Formats: sequence, C-alpha cells, structure tokens
Amino acid sequence: MKLINCSQCNSTNINKGIIRAVNAPIQIYPEDSFDKKGPLNSHLRKSSKISSYYCEDCGYILGMFLTEPQNLK
Repeated sequence: MKLINCSQCNSTNINKGIIRAVNAPIQIYPEDSFDKKGPLNSHLRKSSKISSYYCEDCGYILGMFLTEPQNLK
C-alpha cells in the first residue's frame, strides 16, 4: 500500500507502526480459534500482529493491516 498524503491534513509525513498494548503487540485471532483449549499465547492459537500507517503530523490512522496474514489460515 503506497500512501502519499494524509487524507485529513494533506501531510506527506506518513509512517508505519505496530499497534501495541502496554507490554506486547496486539494480536488478531480467527474467531474459530476460541473453541480450542489453551492460553492465547500457546501454539494452539494462530495469530498475527496488527500494524498501521499513520500521519506523523496530525496522528490520523490511515489504514491497518496484518503483519503475518498467512498465520490465520
């Protein structure tokens, strides 16, 4: 995804970052994985980090994407 300008302030200062909670990246899991027994961080769960593109000037988040979408298959 090639972003040239922020849709809110027209800035060209677009950067990519990882969305994090306090201690770890936020993960996304397939809905059907919650039927399995085991903690969320176990090998039984498939997950991917969520990253985003954001404007460094106004803070607007332009888009989010999965870092490892193949892990959810």
